[in-house]
Amino acid sequence: MGAVPLHEVWADGARAHLGMTVPGFPNLFCVYGPNTNLGGSSIIGMMEAQAGWIAQVARRVAADGARGVVVRRDVADSYDREMQSRLSSSVWAGCDSWYRDGARITTNWPGRVGEYRRRTASVAWDELDVVR
Repeated sequence: MGAVPLHEVWADGARAHLGMTVPGFPNLFCVYGPNTNLGGSSIIGMMEAQAGWIAQVARRVAADGARGVVVRRDVADSYDREMQSRLSSSVWAGCDSWYRDGARITTNWPGRVGEYRRRTASVAWDELDVVR
């Protein structure tokens, strides 16, 4: 089975667990990825949180001698459902703009930066599969 290009996986709208990892794409880490844009704060806090999370993953991969990690599909799907549900009642749901990709809101984060920082402060290792 050949690799599927990311643009095909995202054909109906970009999505990534925590805005950073995509099932089927080991060691792909997005910064300022899907659902991490902000409507009322500085993006720097989000990017710092992402850099810290990615660094934790990279250190663990190096220490374990693994080839990498990939997010579990069920985890990513659950996260995406949460994001779309939370965003469905937001101001972004009522506009026709670059915030949306068809029926999906693909850019914005539905909470505050503090919530995102808490969610990315430590890696939930059970959400990732190790690639050996």
